[in-house]
Amino acid sequence: MKNIVLIFISLLIIIGCSSESDLEKYKEHVITLSSDEFEGRAPGTPGGVKTKNYIADHFRSLGLESFGDSYLMPVNLTGVTLDVDQSSFDLSVNGEIMDIVYKTDVVYGTTRQVESVSFADSDLVFVGYGVNAPEYGWNDYKVDVKGKTVVMLINDPGFELRGTDFKGKAMTYYGRWTYKFEEAARQGAAGVLIIHETAPASYPWGVVENGWSGEQLNLTFADKNLGRSALEGWITLDVAERLFAEMGTTYEEMKAKALSKDFQAIPMEGMKLSSNMVNTLKVSDSHNVAGYVKGSETPDEYVLIMAHWDHMGVDPTRDGDQIYNGAVDNATGTAAVMHMAETFSKRKPKRSIVFIGLTAEESGLLGSAYLAENAPFAHSQVIGGLNLDAFPAIGKAKDITIVGYGASELETVLDKHASAEGKYLAPDKKPEAGYFYRSDHINFAKKGIPVIYADPGIDLIDGGKEKGAELAEYYTANNYHDPSDEVRDDWDWSGIEQDLGIFTNFIDDLANSGEYPNWYEKSEFRAIRDKSLNE
Repeated sequence: MKNIVLIFISLLIIIGCSSESDLEKYKEHVITLSSDEFEGRAPGTPGGVKTKNYIADHFRSLGLESFGDSYLMPVNLTGVTLDVDQSSFDLSVNGEIMDIVYKTDVVYGTTRQVESVSFADSDLVFVGYGVNAPEYGWNDYKVDVKGKTVVMLINDPGFELRGTDFKGKAMTYYGRWTYKFEEAARQGAAGVLIIHETAPASYPWGVVENGWSGEQLNLTFADKNLGRSALEGWITLDVAERLFAEMGTTYEEMKAKALSKDFQAIPMEGMKLSSNMVNTLKVSDSHNVAGYVKGSETPDEYVLIMAHWDHMGVDPTRDGDQIYNGAVDNATGTAAVMHMAETFSKRKPKRSIVFIGLTAEESGLLGSAYLAENAPFAHSQVIGGLNLDAFPAIGKAKDITIVGYGASELETVLDKHASAEGKYLAPDKKPEAGYFYRSDHINFAKKGIPVIYADPGIDLIDGGKEKGAELAEYYTANNYHDPSDEVRDDWDWSGIEQDLGIFTNFIDDLANSGEYPNWYEKSEFRAIRDKSLNE
C-alpha cells in the first residue's frame, strides 16, 4: 500500500511539473515570436522567413506528417508599395485643391498590381453605406457611378438602425471594408473613399493609418487585379465633415439620409478627385505552414487547428519604436497551435489533426483564402476546426468568448468541455465590430467547413465583466496594430493556460468521436455544407 501511495505521489509530481513545463514552453514561443529578432513577422521579409521556419522546425521536431515533401505550403504574393513622394491625391472643391495630408487625413493606394495608375477629375458621389444587398431590399447604387469616386460610411445600416434591417447592431459582411471595395469595383467606380468613424469601425484612425501605409500585400493575380477600382482609400471624419460643410450640410445629416432603403446616391457637386499613384512591386513566395498527426482509424477525416503567424513588420518612417511585435495578435495564437501540436504528437487520435500557421492574415486573410481554395483534402473530409486569434493575458475568466455565437454545432462540443471547468460560452461583446468576418476561419466557412472562433473571456474571476471589458477596450485603443503590442511583465497567463486545456479537450473530442457537427439551420453556410456532404 505504501508503495502505491508513493507511486501516486510521484505521478502527481510528474504531472504537475509537466503542466508547469508546458506553460513555460508556451510562454517561450510567445516571447520568441514577438521579439524584435522576428521583426514583426511580415510575410516576404527576413522576419517572416524566420517565423515560418521556426514553426516548420517545431513541427519537424515533433515528427508531424506533411502534405507533400515540406511543411511549407507556398502562397504567391505581390506587394504594392505606394511611393508617397511621387504620388498625388488631389481632391478639389470648385477647382480649389483641399489641404489634405497623407496619413493624417487620408490613406490611399491601389490594389492593381501595376507600377502606375492615374485618373483625373473623377466626380465625387456619396453612396451612403455603399451596400447592394438584395436579400435585405437595400441598394445604395441606384445611379451610375462608372468612372466616379464613391464616398461611403463604414459598417452597415444595422449599426445605427438597431432594428430588423440587416442584423441590427451585429455587423454583416456588408459592413466590412473588404466588401465595400469589392462592390464599388463591380459598380465601375474609379475611386473609393471610406469615411472612418471610430465607433462603427470599432478601432481608431491609428489602426487605419498603420495598416494602410507601407507595403500592401495581396495574392498574385494573372490579370494584375485590373478589375478593381483604380484607387482605394480612407478619409478621416474631419475631412468628411469639411466636404459636407462645402455642400451646405453636415455629416450627421448625410448619415441620417443614408439610413433608408429609399436612399438615392447624392452627387457631391463641384468636388473632383485626381490621382497619380506610383508603385513599387515585389513578388514573393510566402508560406502557410501545415503538419498533421495521422488518424489511427479514419485518417482521411480531418480536424483543423489554425492561427495566423504574420503581423505588420517594421515601419521605418515611424518615430521611436518601429517594430510591430504582435504579441497578442497573434504570437499567442500561433504559440497555441505549436503547443497543441506537441500535445497531440504524443497521442493517437482516431481522426487526423492538422496544425496550421497561416500567412498574410493582416493583408486581408490571404493565406487562409489560398488554402481554403487549394486544400490538400476535400472540404467534406473536414470534421471541423478551431481558429485562435489573439489571447489577452488578463487572468482567469468565467467565460469563453465565441465570435459569431450561434453559428454551428461545434459550440455544443466546446460548451461540454468549458462547463467541466466551470466556465460558460458567451457571445462576442462587440458584434458590431464584425470580428466573425475579420479572421481566417471565414474563408473555410465560405466552403461550408464549420470552424469555431474562440477567445479567452472577459468575465474575470478578479474584477468581473467590467474589468475585463475595460482591459479589452484599452488594448484595442492603445495596443492593437501598434508597436506597443508586446509581452509585458504584468501579464497574467493563468487564463490562457486554463483555456488551452479546454481547447485541447475540445479537439480531442472532435478527433475521437464519430460526430459530424454542422452549421445551425439558420446559418448562411449550412446549405454549402449540406451540398458538400452529399456530393
